[in-house]
Amino acid sequence: MYRLNLVTPEKCIEPGTEVTEVTVPAYKGELDILEGHAPTLTTLDTGVMTYKLAATGEVKKAVITWGFARVGDGQIEVLAETAESASQINKERCKEAEKTALAKLDSGELDADGVQKYQMKLKRAQARLSI
Repeated sequence: MYRLNLVTPEKCIEPGTEVTEVTVPAYKGELDILEGHAPTLTTLDTGVMTYKLAATGEVKKAVITWGFARVGDGQIEVLAETAESASQINKERCKEAEKTALAKLDSGELDADGVQKYQMKLKRAQARLSI
């Protein structure tokens, strides 16, 4: 069992919550953290983070954007640029953001920085819509 701290610059979500499993979108793919995991420090990517509450077995989800995760000393600390639970997500706004990002990417008018920006917007919108 671990204590989870999901932290953004603006808030702390689930401070000290006891969990039995956490899955984070690491930079090179998903990282599943179970009891006994080796101490780890990893860079995170935009995507869906899941965690199973120790008390009830309930699986919760949050969309995070970029950050770091550290596993060690009985704790999992996720430091993310942003984090949103399913109840905080406006589906209509996400659908519009996805549509806008796809249109911009298909336009052929973007430079390399613009392509990267709209690829990230698309990834974030799709992650939000998935939960």
